Amino acid sequence: MTQLYRKKRVEIIVEAARVRAMIEMIEAVGGKGYTVIPEVSGKGNRGPRGNADLSDVFRNAMIIVIAAEDIARRIVEQSQPLLEHYTGIVVVSDAEVVRDEHF
Repeated sequence: MTQLYRKKRVEIIVEAARVRAMIEMIEAVGGKGYTVIPEVSGKGNRGPRGNADLSDVFRNAMIIVIAAEDIARRIVEQSQPLLEHYTGIVVVSDAEVVRDEHF
């Protein structure tokens, strides 16, 4: 059986205008990589958001990071000031990966 390694999956859904700042923070705290899904839509406590809007101001993106627990905690802590005046959510869940050295 293939060995699995425990990691954390951090999902950040944020206004497109904040993606660059989030990526810079992820790299600064030790994140080895990330995936950006450039346009996501849905409905939250501020109402519908996404492809129904005509402006990039209301466009959301998702950033996914798989990381060791200590780095995931740093990402969560450092993300909060970056979201202070913006719409965004951060979700952390357990993950298992095959290639430990990639994360």
